[in-house]
Amino acid sequence: MSVNVEEAVKDWVASPPHVYIKLKDALENPKSSFKEFSGIIGHDPSLAARVLKIVNSPFYGLETEVETISHALGIIGTQQLSELVLATSVVAQFGNIPKRIVDMDSFWKHSVACGVAAKVIADRLGQRNLESYYLAGMLHDIGSLVIYTKFPEKADKILKRCKETKENLFDVEREVLGSSHAKFGGQLLKGWGLPQGLYEPVAFHHRPKKSKEFFMLTQAVHVADSIVDELKLGSSGETAANPVKPEILNNLDFKELPVDRLKREIEDQYYSALAVFL
Repeated sequence: MSVNVEEAVKDWVASPPHVYIKLKDALENPKSSFKEFSGIIGHDPSLAARVLKIVNSPFYGLETEVETISHALGIIGTQQLSELVLATSVVAQFGNIPKRIVDMDSFWKHSVACGVAAKVIADRLGQRNLESYYLAGMLHDIGSLVIYTKFPEKADKILKRCKETKENLFDVEREVLGSSHAKFGGQLLKGWGLPQGLYEPVAFHHRPKKSKEFFMLTQAVHVADSIVDELKLGSSGETAANPVKPEILNNLDFKELPVDRLKREIEDQYYSALAVFL
């Protein structure tokens, strides 16, 4: 029996990351100022401290120390800062999943690694807005957390089967639930009112050909996910790396999955990112 995706995600849709939503609304208002943006983030001291920690980390590689949110806005810009706020907010949104189902520390390590790998791929291709690649990669498996929370018994069944047979989660989820974690994740982010450039890559990161508007970004996340599984940087529950078709690799200017080629760069950035995100 297929589950209702909209019904499953409605609890989270009703509780979006409030600081991010408020910041997004302010950013879309032409009358808003840097002072207002800073005030929104500053009202959550722990979030503000974390954002400054991240901006001052080797992950950004800035030459001068950033001491205030206003300063951060002036250096990395409103778009990157709002995406950073979203990433840090979402990590705090899911914290009550039983360890018997998934180790959340390992889950977020995989998520951070996928974000880093997507960003590295995009940088190699000369793409702009690298933080969008990082964010889409980091949130690509958020739908798994909905499944683990809403359907723990089915999740147990799916994970055990994948462990025994080395099948991929995406395929087994569709058989058992009628939908995959990719669809759950895309629906959740869309329900939060997030941009298509974020929810489309999440929704189609296992089937990038279905991406219409953000094909390059979706392909990068698809390939990044497989690379990270091969490198065994954290785990979202997957026991075997997802296959990547040669044509997708060709589209990204790779002849084969670039695990060895990108290993050092991904791992260097991954460990820097871990130090501040988790």
